[in-house]
Amino acid sequence: MIMRIKFYLVTLLLFLLFKNYYAQQSIIEGNATFYKGKEISLYSYSDLVTYTPVKESSDTIDENGFFKLTAHVNKPECFQLRIDNKVAKIYMLTLFKYGVTFPAPDTINYHNPTADESIDLIINGDSTELNARIIDFNEQFDEFWKKSYIYFVTKKLHGKLDSFQLKMIERYKNVRSNYLKNYITYTFALIENNTGRHRNQIASRYLLNQPIDYKNYEYMDFFNQFFKNYLQSLCSGKLGNNLITCINEESNAKSLFQLLKNDFWLQNDSLRELVMIKGLFELYYSPEFNQLNIQSMIEEISTTTKNEEHKLICSNILRIFRNLQTGSLAPDFAAKDINGKTYALSDFKKQYIYLNFFGINSTESLQELKKIEKISADYKNYITFISVCTDNSSADELKQFLKKNPNYKWLFLDAGKRTDILNLYVIKAPNTFYLINREHFLVQSPAKKPSEGIEFKFREMFKPRRRMN
Repeated sequence: MIMRIKFYLVTLLLFLLFKNYYAQQSIIEGNATFYKGKEISLYSYSDLVTYTPVKESSDTIDENGFFKLTAHVNKPECFQLRIDNKVAKIYMLTLFKYGVTFPAPDTINYHNPTADESIDLIINGDSTELNARIIDFNEQFDEFWKKSYIYFVTKKLHGKLDSFQLKMIERYKNVRSNYLKNYITYTFALIENNTGRHRNQIASRYLLNQPIDYKNYEYMDFFNQFFKNYLQSLCSGKLGNNLITCINEESNAKSLFQLLKNDFWLQNDSLRELVMIKGLFELYYSPEFNQLNIQSMIEEISTTTKNEEHKLICSNILRIFRNLQTGSLAPDFAAKDINGKTYALSDFKKQYIYLNFFGINSTESLQELKKIEKISADYKNYITFISVCTDNSSADELKQFLKKNPNYKWLFLDAGKRTDILNLYVIKAPNTFYLINREHFLVQSPAKKPSEGIEFKFREMFKPRRRMN
């Protein structure tokens, strides 16, 4: 009898759990007439520091253009709808059914078929729905920017911006959605951060004594911009020697956490730990810092932190690290050269590859390319040199760049708008290098740059015939 009661209670508990789970499902039903037979997928973000995508559901668009997608939504969140390289944002609520239309492809303007193309969904519903509110605000902001751009040029923008912000607060004062209010607040925060307002003012207004909104895309976009390369900048200041010792010699996350307490902006423990995690993530790809130590520190944080969001971010960072560790398989990708021919890393079997990501407008990148020109002539029989352009520009600009530099005779590929490639190699800025062996495993990750002496590594590996001068 007791066993039956236990069985009944367990069964009831499981039923309630599953019922609660499915009760949280939000649904998207839509039409994409121009994409019949294509797969459409819905993605959330695991976290908004690494932007690790999570596929929620997918469907094949039927012969009538219809599709249906579902997602488990606990709180308002930003999702992505994707058909091939066409991507649309949608902000989803718990227990909500959305009707959407995926618009026809833009056949007037040129779009790089290998780059992500942002699409504006048509979302059915009344003006009080979250997406409709966001669209309304964006339209208000666009109109303000058209009228006030001249004040940005003359450095008198912030007074106008403050007045407009008060106007928007008044406009939406009766709206209950905290997500919308934070969307608006941190859109202004990001604009202020990008238009030269004093950082102390920005920090006191938007960061200090404010909760961290981990799932609000606009808050985290602002956070990531405000603290971009922040830990590295502190390593150049008065705390520099202690910070560098803590990372490169001690590999001690607890000590680093205490050191950062000396920073005025990082008195809040949660904010400090999040900045530390983000900073270590960025430093991992800097040749001045010990990668194994940084990985060890991220592992330490992931096991000691009491913050579940920070555990998740650390877990995603470690996954990225391990995929690009020296000795791991180099992620494969395909991209086009200036003539439209597609090349993949896997095409170059049984060859070493010296892979670099560069920017045409990056002075450091251009200096390294000049050095590659000299090195590639000596080692072209042993190594395939591949340079991948990260600029968010057209293929014609890369073509013009190479036309001006006819001695750059190795392979150049265009990936400036290919976020999938940049994410594979975690490219946060141009001028990053990788050395890949004949079996396509990473020999150096990241590799030394030409200016840092990669040629010494090549000499260890090969005995090239020197050029005749």
